[in-house]
Amino acid sequence: MTRFLAVLLIPAIWFSTSSALSMPNDATTRHLSQGITTRQTLVAPPPCVPIYPLPSEFETQQRFSCFAHAFLVTKNLTEAFQYISEGYVNHNPFVTQNGSQAAFDFLAPIWPSTNITFQRKLFRGDMGWVNYNSSAAGEIIDRFRWEAGCIVEHWDVGEVWPTDK
Repeated sequence: MTRFLAVLLIPAIWFSTSSALSMPNDATTRHLSQGITTRQTLVAPPPCVPIYPLPSEFETQQRFSCFAHAFLVTKNLTEAFQYISEGYVNHNPFVTQNGSQAAFDFLAPIWPSTNITFQRKLFRGDMGWVNYNSSAAGEIIDRFRWEAGCIVEHWDVGEVWPTDK
């Protein structure tokens, strides 16, 4: 009986697989390219709203971890930028304006195609650091200052994370 079912199922599986693997027609190609364009369209979220009463250092550290995961692991700029305040000060010399929208506009065109290798993160007081390798810029250390549960200031340097001696 098992052999009989295998004889019936193998041609059916082959037929359905071979037609699914055949060259796509124009309608399929058009649908796939529309999907890629849609997935690459990024939407800036509203800026982070300060939290009152002020969150504890532990709560801010948890928010930082969520930000770092969205920013570097899933590379979801829309989710990551929910933690950035409207008055965000960016000390990156290549970003000519401050504010969450200016930073988003700077990163949105390049972030989806940049390969990121997350290495580590650290949070102390009101500061969070992330260290990663970027296919666009090499090894990066970003430092973020947090206030009232939102990122309000950013510095970045292209350098290697210091090692303990």
